[in-house]
Amino acid sequence: MNTLKNKKSINSLFESGKGLSSDLVFAKVLNSKSSEFLFAVSSKKFKRAVDRNRIKRLMKESVRKLKIDNKNIAFIYIGDAIPSYNDINISISKIISKL
Repeated sequence: MNTLKNKKSINSLFESGKGLSSDLVFAKVLNSKSSEFLFAVSSKKFKRAVDRNRIKRLMKESVRKLKIDNKNIAFIYIGDAIPSYNDINISISKIISKL
């Protein structure tokens, strides 16, 4: 799985990407030549880095099992509590099905 790191790509994704939302996850999607992903969790809602990293790992694992071609996607967690893997998986699957 490729991580989106280029600042230009991230800026263009947030400026001209299409926004999709489900219960726990908001996503910005933009067509591209290859698939790259960005995962974000608010440090204002989750003060402890351990919690933020766990949520990111759950999102990464959920995306890893799905087949996504030629899209740059930023997944932003918008829930208030630490979710279970099933909750995250359902939310991300809903977003991917909307594509």
